[in-house]
Amino acid sequence: MTSKALVPQYVSQIFIAVTLITILSACHKATETASPADIKPTVSANSVKFSANSSLKQRLITAPVVSSQEHVLGFPARIAWDEDHTARISSPLAGHLTDVLIQIGAPVKANQALAHLSSADLGSAQADVERAKSDLAQAERNRARNKDLAEAGIIAGKDFEQAQSDFMRSKAEAVRAEVRLKSLGATDTVDQKFTIRSPIAGVLVARNTNPGMEWRPDAASPPLFIISDPTYLWCWIDAPEQAINSLHKDMKVILRSSAWPNENFEGQVDFIDAALDPASHTLKVRAKVRNLSLKLKSEMYVTAELSGVSHDTLDIPAKAVFLKDSTKMVFVKTSEGVFTRKAIVPVASNDEWVSISEGLNKGDEVVLDGALYLEKMIEESNASVEPNIAIPKIVPVN
Repeated sequence: MTSKALVPQYVSQIFIAVTLITILSACHKATETASPADIKPTVSANSVKFSANSSLKQRLITAPVVSSQEHVLGFPARIAWDEDHTARISSPLAGHLTDVLIQIGAPVKANQALAHLSSADLGSAQADVERAKSDLAQAERNRARNKDLAEAGIIAGKDFEQAQSDFMRSKAEAVRAEVRLKSLGATDTVDQKFTIRSPIAGVLVARNTNPGMEWRPDAASPPLFIISDPTYLWCWIDAPEQAINSLHKDMKVILRSSAWPNENFEGQVDFIDAALDPASHTLKVRAKVRNLSLKLKSEMYVTAELSGVSHDTLDIPAKAVFLKDSTKMVFVKTSEGVFTRKAIVPVASNDEWVSISEGLNKGDEVVLDGALYLEKMIEESNASVEPNIAIPKIVPVN
């Protein structure tokens, strides 16, 4: 074979070699281009692990857990009538109401008439007074007559003593009948008309009667009238068990209402219950509130803020907390590139901070921005779905 015949064969082999070198070079460059930053994070049941140079990890913002300092504790609360300035009024006598003299919301003076009740029991009490007065007058005449006869020697001394005893019994009965009638606030005129009166000044806040209604004091019925002074209120606060050591009598309370978002109302703690409520497992705390502006209403829901110091709690930014089912949780940086989901036990919170009693240690780093993104990755991994690695703008839920 001549050298000229070998040239095409050598050219073909050289072309194949160059092609292989080019392909290998491209593969090598592609391998060099793959960066650790592009490696997907490793996801387990409660943790997400990023590579050392992951750009996703660098976009997660963390903040340290700190000891609780002087802070504001915010608790749910309810406004109620001040029972020290409230009267629940009913009739001690059975009967039917002939007329009602007042409407809901009307101002009331002390001893003001609210309604009239026609009562046979009152008629009996009035008749007892009249009968007792008559018996007393008769007994007094008999005693005087027997005294004169005894002094004249016409009757024996024991007859006078009997007349004296009858007089004393009649006098006691008359006093008893008058005291009973006086306790009812009725006159001794036999008219069976009982007047229901208010023992205090205030406002009629509830009326559970109408003219003609039958009333029986032995029946389980709501009071006929409720009178209260709305300038005096109670605030019942539901405090969690973990906050007990931060509460004490005479604490100042700031109340905030959604009806008046730009105003604060002041109160003072005057009672702390001795036991937790068995239904809600919270401690009932009562604060007295002066309501001179009349802006707060009974049964209104408010937020009660109490300033206090708790040395057994830690504070974390409110943005770090999110809700999973019914549990408050955060993501904690447990090692370099590893973020672990942990449950916390909140004690109190405000717009910026959450005070906790369990779940974290001082100095732990919690994730501020990206906690819900990490949670989504875990959920998708548990569901055997590839997580979406594009980080949306996350606002943690308190």
